[in-house]
Amino acid sequence: MDKLARIRDAEQRIGRVQRRVWLAQVLMWPTIIVGAVLFLGALVWFLQRRSAGGRHEMPDLPGAHEAGTVDPQVDGQTAAGE
Repeated sequence: MDKLARIRDAEQRIGRVQRRVWLAQVLMWPTIIVGAVLFLGALVWFLQRRSAGGRHEMPDLPGAHEAGTVDPQVDGQTAAGE
């Protein structure tokens, strides 16, 4: 009778271990997917932030930011100002 009780206890222990292994395997893939998404988002954010300084900016010339056409003259005056 003692052997049967030990076998039953061993089967229950194995069942508990198998459930824990199954749960760990089930939770592993969503964790990997979420981690990969977060990593890629952080990488894109970092690369965009890093390359922001290299963007082309308008030169600080007279009339560079004005709308419409400006015709600069040799003496620094504009044709629109005449």
